[in-house]
Amino acid sequence: MSQDHSDPVTHRRVRVGVIFGGRSAEHDVSLRSALTVMRALEAAGHEVVPIGVTRDGNWLTDGDPMRALQASSPLFALHNGEQPVAGSIVGEVERLALEAITTSTPALIPSNGWAGAIDVVFPVLHGPMGEDGTVQGLFELAGIPYVGAGVMASSVAMDKAIAKQLLNQAGIPQVPWLTFLRKEWQRFPEAVAADIARELGFPCFVKPANLGSSIGISKVHGPEELAAALDEASRHDRKIVVER
Repeated sequence: MSQDHSDPVTHRRVRVGVIFGGRSAEHDVSLRSALTVMRALEAAGHEVVPIGVTRDGNWLTDGDPMRALQASSPLFALHNGEQPVAGSIVGEVERLALEAITTSTPALIPSNGWAGAIDVVFPVLHGPMGEDGTVQGLFELAGIPYVGAGVMASSVAMDKAIAKQLLNQAGIPQVPWLTFLRKEWQRFPEAVAADIARELGFPCFVKPANLGSSIGISKVHGPEELAAALDEASRHDRKIVVER
């Protein structure tokens, strides 16, 4: 008779709190990512506890948080995932959003019952107030295990300018880059543009320092496109990174 040598701890059903949404400009992208993560966890036999964070920072833990946030998201207000919804459907989306949110219980901070209700938190928040060490610090204070990098690593990795400075000090090769503050661009636009043209040339990439890999990023083909790109990056962060 064969014996089962599997590790009961490794293969037990884990209760995972998946956090999505958030206050950053990448709120909608987070919802898409969280759906993929939750499906994979459930397929692996784990129990998923969905936890939504609204754009204004409220936490949704009851009802159906994913449905509540999807209903008010432009990424999900699509017909068959491809075409924008017709005007007659928009009202239905708004009704579903209101209904879903009113069945959830908003809270400014997670309840103290989390520590016993879930085994581990899987944050699927994108951008600031999600990947920058803030949420990770909350879990550290609450003594709740979580997936991913810790507070310092999250903070450093989120800020492209700081990360580049540390890589530079470690002697790790990088493409040439410059960083500016929003107030520098606003007060001395000609000097900033001249520095970029002289040090980096064109084409170049302009990015908010503290955001992900898509929103607020522009490829600048020539000097005539630079001002619009710097204005766009400035909308999302006070610090701007420009790369050759």
